[in-house]
Amino acid sequence: MKKYFLHNGTESSGPFSFDELRAMKITKTTPVWFEGMEKWKYAGDVEELYELVAVTPPPFQVEETVAPQAPKTTSNAAFLGLSKNTFIAVIVVIVVSSTIAINIIQNNRSEELEAKNKKTELENRQFLLQQKEIEAQKKLIEEQEKAEAERTAREKKQTIIDRIAAIENEMAITKDNLDTAKEKLAKASDFKVLRTSNEKTEELKKIKQEIVDFEQELEDLELEQNRLNLELDKIN
Repeated sequence: MKKYFLHNGTESSGPFSFDELRAMKITKTTPVWFEGMEKWKYAGDVEELYELVAVTPPPFQVEETVAPQAPKTTSNAAFLGLSKNTFIAVIVVIVVSSTIAINIIQNNRSEELEAKNKKTELENRQFLLQQKEIEAQKKLIEEQEKAEAERTAREKKQTIIDRIAAIENEMAITKDNLDTAKEKLAKASDFKVLRTSNEKTEELKKIKQEIVDFEQELEDLELEQNRLNLELDKIN
């Protein structure tokens, strides 16, 4: 069944059947469209709708005696001292100029905003690059400091090891000297030829002082050796 659409000049309505159109009392100038038509037509131009077009007589008018009117002037009414046409032209120029000005302002604002966004984006990229460079420099410094600390530790360790070895050598020499001094003391105590009592006493005193010095040196070397061994344990 064919369906019809109507238009009131603002929006369309429908679809309607033929019987529904009959009840709606459409007129010759009612715009109508249905499937198969290329464009809208007036109902009076659609053959199948002839019988539905209601013929409405014109309104009845009573002839009245019309009082004579003053002749119309051909001049345009004045607005603000301007003729009507000039006033309209001025208004059009103002509206167009305002529209152009607004568009220019909006375009300028858009360009400024876009430029600011690009500048901000560029600054953000530069900031990120700087942050990366700073992080890389920090990492490099940390690696250098770590390498320097390891190198210093190795050097310190080697220095301690060398010193411990030197101490052990010094202790061996000091022990030999101590043993020699003790032997000298024993011999000096028994030896009596060609010496006075004072000479013997002075010689024994000297040898005993040597023994005390060697023993003190051994003690100092042992203390230093123990301290260095503790430092070496901490490094390891």
